[in-house]
Amino acid sequence: MGHISVVYGMIKLNDVKSFHKAIQKMKPDENYPWIRAEMFNTNSIEYPYYYENPITTFGATYKNLSGGNDWSEFILKFEYLLGEIDFDYARIRFETEFLGDFEFFWGRKTGRKPEFYKNDDLIEQEKWFFGYGFRHMYGELICENTPDIPFDFKYPLEFDVDAKNNFNEIIPELNKIQVDTKEYFDSTRILKNDDSNLILTYLKLNEIIEYGWEAKKGFFLKRLKEIKKINTPYNTV
Repeated sequence: MGHISVVYGMIKLNDVKSFHKAIQKMKPDENYPWIRAEMFNTNSIEYPYYYENPITTFGATYKNLSGGNDWSEFILKFEYLLGEIDFDYARIRFETEFLGDFEFFWGRKTGRKPEFYKNDDLIEQEKWFFGYGFRHMYGELICENTPDIPFDFKYPLEFDVDAKNNFNEIIPELNKIQVDTKEYFDSTRILKNDDSNLILTYLKLNEIIEYGWEAKKGFFLKRLKEIKKINTPYNTV
């Protein structure tokens, strides 16, 4: 038996074409916690059925998603999608059975001064401002209480130091794998701990590798191009 978690939210779009293009580019995600194109509402954002800006909504349920590494992977995937979209702001609500409910907010940078969403309690990133807690559309917290944060989750995202060092050590070996060919491994050689999955997710999002598990064969990695030394999840590779 496990426990159910519910994730849902919305993205206020500045440009519908960029959203449709990003959704059409999405490949089937078989790596938990998945983000898939069918999670998103793509059928009710046509003019004139919105005022000024359309929104897309999304949602899914997950087994045993509570925080930590799994939630870091989800956020990395979601932010990768946001990076492909011209949006105004986005929000996620994350509900768990036993560990509480959580809210997350992204306000996109405009490149103009002053930045609309710039606020002392928002974390500035290259493309947006990020914040915890339920916020209104201008990015300010609705209540004065300190927002709850999922168990063992930190933002901005970081690679675990031991997992990163281990992976960087075996990159020369991985680069010997023939391009577009699956190589099967004893998973412990790459997955030294659960934090290693964030590295694999990062490399897959940037189309450097594919990875997964197959019945009777185990863990596989397919190299799509040269793997370079990794540093942070926000590097451009």
